[in-house]
Amino acid sequence: MSPRGVTRSIGCLLGVLCSMLPARVAAQRERAVLRLESFGAAPTETPSGAASARDVKQHALQLALAHRVIRHRGKTMLLVGAQYRDTRVALTGLGAPLSGGATSLTNRVQVVTADLWMLRTLNAKHTLVAVARPGIYGDLDAIGDQWRVEGALFVDRIMSPRTTLGLGMSYASNFGRVLAVPVLHVVARPRRRLLVDALLPSRADLWWMPRKGLDLGVGASLTGAQYGLANAAAQPQNANTLQLANATIGPQLRWTPRGKVQLTADAGTTVLRRLEYARGSRTVADLTPRNVIFGRLGAQWLF
Repeated sequence: MSPRGVTRSIGCLLGVLCSMLPARVAAQRERAVLRLESFGAAPTETPSGAASARDVKQHALQLALAHRVIRHRGKTMLLVGAQYRDTRVALTGLGAPLSGGATSLTNRVQVVTADLWMLRTLNAKHTLVAVARPGIYGDLDAIGDQWRVEGALFVDRIMSPRTTLGLGMSYASNFGRVLAVPVLHVVARPRRRLLVDALLPSRADLWWMPRKGLDLGVGASLTGAQYGLANAAAQPQNANTLQLANATIGPQLRWTPRGKVQLTADAGTTVLRRLEYARGSRTVADLTPRNVIFGRLGAQWLF
């Protein structure tokens, strides 16, 4: 098989594995991204008898890179990228002390993945979008047990010159657990300066573009992951999985002051939070942090 055939076969195979990614399908291009995220301290609510904590803090650093390796060849476009995300979750005032009598705990969990996109034009109105994200989701202490592939597969249909709708399935951990769920993709332009961009249930954005280089919007998103924890003795009640999810809503900004550098910012409040430790299918600590103000700052180089 030729190198071109191998590339297309791998793209198709990995695409069928499916993932729900919080990326904007309609705007994929070469980019390098740096992003910081912070959630303030919040008390938790826990079921009776479970390990508890007075405060939960969460911070994250994200680095990402995307590049089109096939810009236009027949009916197929292939994009290859990589992503690194470092999340720190700190619990203080644990009601059920860890082994050794400790009453606080900081988990550092990381995601290291490849991001693979394939867009295949089926006909004048339909496009097949296949995404795969193979990588490591955990504390990087036992890589073999923390490896998995997330992905998504859906078909977009051009409904009108201003509206595109897509339906498909995803296999991802946005809810804090790895689940297969249906997805709805929407890109619509009801007015010249308005844009609706959504990949439900992962995210939904409404953008207003008052001038070139400045986008103002409101967005809702659900971001989470299921992480493997190798050092079980250091976790509450010997847990070996951390399941984390945050649903947020708030204003957004994208500003390109000059050239190809774009600055991004969004803030707002959480509307739903989840933090759970589990051993296998058994929950050993179920924490529900109260809603809190959050902020994200980022910069990306479009090339």
